[in-house]
This record gives sequence, structure tokens and C-alpha cells, in this order.
Amino acid sequence: MTDGRFRLAQLLVGLVAIFATGFGAFMLAQPLLWYRAVPTVVFTGPFNQHFARDIGAAYLACGILFGWALIDLHRRQRAVLAGALWLSLHACVHLYEVLAGICGVVIFWRDFVGVFGPPALALLGWRLARR
Repeated sequence: MTDGRFRLAQLLVGLVAIFATGFGAFMLAQPLLWYRAVPTVVFTGPFNQHFARDIGAAYLACGILFGWALIDLHRRQRAVLAGALWLSLHACVHLYEVLAGICGVVIFWRDFVGVFGPPALALLGWRLARR
């Protein structure tokens, strides 16, 4: 594996670690503010503090796994997969909701980068680190 490719893997996993940790901490600390700050969230139903904190805990757990993997990405590649698991399943839920008619296509596309981007970047980083 080239040094440049490995550095790119570290960068991608690091970016997702920062995003997931920050987003999760924000949801845990300020669930109502998070609910109001993300424009498409209000379309999922009324504010539910417990639900917001559950999701925040999942994001934070993913972020911690990515951060832990970064300490030794050569040996902790499975931690990247574990962190990407929930993010990927979360993206699948969003896709299902569009296909089932639960969520509108406009909402789906507005959320697309924030929902599908993190698992895609993490998995790309994992793949680059494997070579």
C-alpha cells in the first residue's frame, strides 16, 4: 500500500470520526436544538427527546470506534467496519422509507449527503487501508 493511499484512508476515517462524534455529542447534549437545527428532521414527527438521544448515542459510538481505529488503522480496520455498520443501516432505513412512500423524495435528497456520505467515506477509507 502506498503511503499516500494510507494517508487518504486516515483522512477519510478521521473526517467521519469528527462528524459522527460531533453530531452524536450535539444530539445528546441538545436534542431539542438538534431537532430544530436539521430542517428535515421535523418531517419525521414530533420531537422525542429519548429518540434523539438514542440516535445521538449511536452516532457517538460510531465516532468513538472511528477515532479508536485511527490510533492504529493498520491493525484496527475492523473497528472502521463496526463504526460504518450503524451508519450504513441508518442510510438503508432512509432508502427504505422513500421506496415505501413513508418519506418524500425531496426530503431524501436533502438528507442524502449527510446520511449516505459518512458511511460511504468510512467504507472507502476502510477499503483504501486494506490495500
